[in-house]
Amino acid sequence: MRKFLKSFFSVVVTLYFSATMFYCFVAGAPAGGNGKVIYLVSAAGLAVLMPGFTCGCLYYIRYLRKKLDEQGK
Repeated sequence: MRKFLKSFFSVVVTLYFSATMFYCFVAGAPAGGNGKVIYLVSAAGLAVLMPGFTCGCLYYIRYLRKKLDEQGK
């Protein structure tokens, strides 16, 4: 249950930062036309990838640290 809660809160935090970044990016979007669609898609991709990559890196570091601890014993 504890592992599930950690994963759940990580996903919630990642989605929160993604939504916040997307909102900030869209605030400066062009007024209209084809450029607006490209801008919105790019902003959405970046807003999801950056926090997701950061969260993935943190989990990978935690995994490697756990492996090192196991080898040290």
